[in-house]
Amino acid sequence: MTEQKVEQTEQDRLERVRSLLSGTTTPDGAEPQAQSAYGNVLMGVFLHGADRLRQGYEPTDLEQLMLDAVGSVLSGEETKSWGRVYREVADSGAVMAVVSQAFAQRPVGEGYSVADLRNDLPDIVAEAMAAGNTQIVDPRGPDRGTDDPAFLEAMRAAKFAVSAFAITGETGGFGSAAAAGAGQAEGAEGPEAGAATTYRAKLEVESFYVRRAVGDRWGGSDEIVWTAAVGTGVGAGGTFRSEEFGDVDKGESRSFAPGNRVLFDGSTSGDYLGASIVCWEIDDTNDEWWAALHEALNKAMNAINFLMDFDNYLGFFPTWVGMATAAGSFLAAFAILFQNKSDISCQRAIGLGRHELAILSRQGRTTWRFDGDGDHDLRVKWTGPTIPFAEGYLEHSIRSGSTWRTGIPLTYKTITTPALAVHEGRLYICFLRPSDQAVMWASTDTAGNWTQPAQIHGDQSYYAPTLTSAGGKLHYAVTGKDSKVYTRTYTPAAGWSGHHTMSGRSKFSPALATYENQAWLVAYGIDENLWHARHNGTWGGWVEDNLDWKLNTHVGLAPRDKRLWRIATGMDQKIYTSINGGGVWVGEGIPSNNWRASHAPALAGNGPSMTLIIRGTDASLWSADYNGSWAGAQKIAGITSVESPAAVYFGGNLHVIYRRTAS
Repeated sequence: MTEQKVEQTEQDRLERVRSLLSGTTTPDGAEPQAQSAYGNVLMGVFLHGADRLRQGYEPTDLEQLMLDAVGSVLSGEETKSWGRVYREVADSGAVMAVVSQAFAQRPVGEGYSVADLRNDLPDIVAEAMAAGNTQIVDPRGPDRGTDDPAFLEAMRAAKFAVSAFAITGETGGFGSAAAAGAGQAEGAEGPEAGAATTYRAKLEVESFYVRRAVGDRWGGSDEIVWTAAVGTGVGAGGTFRSEEFGDVDKGESRSFAPGNRVLFDGSTSGDYLGASIVCWEIDDTNDEWWAALHEALNKAMNAINFLMDFDNYLGFFPTWVGMATAAGSFLAAFAILFQNKSDISCQRAIGLGRHELAILSRQGRTTWRFDGDGDHDLRVKWTGPTIPFAEGYLEHSIRSGSTWRTGIPLTYKTITTPALAVHEGRLYICFLRPSDQAVMWASTDTAGNWTQPAQIHGDQSYYAPTLTSAGGKLHYAVTGKDSKVYTRTYTPAAGWSGHHTMSGRSKFSPALATYENQAWLVAYGIDENLWHARHNGTWGGWVEDNLDWKLNTHVGLAPRDKRLWRIATGMDQKIYTSINGGGVWVGEGIPSNNWRASHAPALAGNGPSMTLIIRGTDASLWSADYNGSWAGAQKIAGITSVESPAAVYFGGNLHVIYRRTAS
């Protein structure tokens, strides 16, 4: 949509900056963005750094990165003038808009560095994660390719969104030693892991579909350009700029030129790929100007992320969401400060974790929606080699009394938490084979003699399976790749039964446990409610939970004395407990406000007592016993786990099996 514009002078821009920082509407009708505690923190860094540069102070490391980014489009003198206006508004006593409150009263002599950003990071991440236009999507779930209506509405209002497709606790990295170690742990081939493995990633854009043209708001057709900046944390990143698509209208699909489709072609650790993509509706020749700022900002963010090594803080992908939000907010705020109507129709940051990369490399295609001034579906395909799932060997540790034995490496490799159950004097295990995600099973006697693993029929899954022994049979359940829950039973005489399909669809892994000799099944539905069912010869219907827990992983389930216990890790990483005596679930509170878990807990009943095993945010395993009251959590020395463990009492001892980190 071509629009007549009045040429803007430097003085026009400075008056615009003054009006918007002061929280007033400009003569052309632009409205200032609402101020928040940490929103637009990078805009504050830039303006504060510009003022400090103007007054002869040496910029901090972070200020210099932002000054360099803006230096790609603004002259040095105009940059200093922006800093002068910022200082005049700050000194006037006005409640400053656009920039975050962290800069409202900051004196010129006090810079803002990477160390300051690191200190503010928990609050920055919390504010970003609470926003409606940010999300972390489990790539295994049924809603992987469908955006929530509330998320789309928030994206439309902000013309910006951040989506991470990753499993809770997945790691990433930006080339640091810690990040390389995380990648090494995920792909280790044995107890003595070598250097971190890198993989080739190649993404191409195929076409885009127009749900709503930008011109539908003002009349006329669109001129659309796509740009992207892509990075993987290892090696060089990449940038992309499409041709200009002219005269674009609602309902049309446009294909990208065959010689200009590659979004990214390079190396990745396999644990992370991030793309910042902008759909532009071109009004004039400023598209190259904006693309230069976009590219420079992406380089600055890569440098910031590397310096912060933020994988060591709040978990890689929540922190990535916070920093991607900061970068996107900067571009949006700069657009508002610089001109009347931005050429940006919508921008979206996409973060892909190992599981999403593995699935995408197998399925081949996905679609990302950009709902802002216009509404466009960007169709993307994977043309690189297959990315393996994050896999690792299992390790087996046993507690006798209060003494833990050194973990024993098993020869079984898996991509998820294993499942454990005791049936007729043997310990059974289920896990997912990495090559094809097949559900495998094996068993051992008390002497530790394991059988050769075999696949359970043709079952495959992206989720951990679950087991329990009830009514003379070993019960098994798994969430299939279609998100339906499937169950089977096993006896040594008859083998595995045919599968039974439960109604509805589920997120995450199901949980099985035995209560009063009946198998109980708990699943987290796509409606984000917990449901349970009981097996009394056949499976009964689902009964909805009544505690309204909000989770991003499965639950632990086990009997203790005359109650069935269900324990989960909430989104706040606290441990939540409940019990059921054969009817409804009753909340039992939080055992300790000091306990924090990164994944689902493991729960093992032992008559009048039970043991909870949690994977702490430091990757260590912790155990806590309950016998009428909770004892303090004890760190299990020498054991670290990639994710949730599995636990069960067998032969009078507590057995814990987990996917170990690299030695």
